[in-house]
Parts: sequence; structure tokens; C-alpha cells
Amino acid sequence: MRPGAPDVDRIIIPGIPLRAHVGWTAAEREAEQEISVHLELRLDLRPAGASDELAHTLDYDDVCERVAVLVRSKDFRLIEAVAESCARGLLADFSGVDEVRVEVRKPGALSSRGVPYAAVEVTRRRG
Repeated sequence: MRPGAPDVDRIIIPGIPLRAHVGWTAAEREAEQEISVHLELRLDLRPAGASDELAHTLDYDDVCERVAVLVRSKDFRLIEAVAESCARGLLADFSGVDEVRVEVRKPGALSSRGVPYAAVEVTRRRG
């Protein structure tokens, strides 16, 4: 790290497998579809590193559960809306998080074209 450069600490939780009602048409939203959510949460991890105490960081399972609740909270037409909901919810619920990057992948979105998945990524900052 360069002298004087800000510390950038991140918690990374890749590939949370979830099922969601997401799709542009009502027929597509009828059945749950597979999605995966990849998270990167920016926060100061120095207190946790120094203390070795969970109270000074995020409980990864709590983060995953919050994302699952957000994804199940309603039907979505776009994975962009899923990503936005997750980003806003995580910033609202975890006050120590300064920035969150959320990637949502939908494996079945382009299967007829042989494409493994479609994805969106949003980054949101506190304030």
C-alpha cells in the first residue's frame, strides 16, 4: 500500500445461492428461479483484526440471511432491482458498512443463446 493511501478493507461473500421470483413477464415470475448474489462490503476491519472479536466486524451469516430476506420480500421484474434492494438494505441494516458492491447473476436468463448467465453489478455508498 502506498504511504498516505487510504486503507480499503473488504468482506467478500461470493455466490450466495438463492431462489427468487424474478422476470419481466408474469409467467416468468410465477416459479422461483435460481440466482446468485455476490457481495463486497467495505468497512474498517482494523478493530476486528486487533481484537479478534466478532462484535467488531460483521457476522457473515447475518449478512447472508438479510440478503435472502430481501430477495424473498417481493417479486422482481429485473435483476437490477434485486441488486438495488440488496445494496440499500445492507447499507440500512449494517451501520459500519461504508460501501457495498452487489452482483446478481441469473443463470437461466440467456440459456437459449448458450450464455451461462446474465449479471448486473451495483455499487452504493453511505451518504
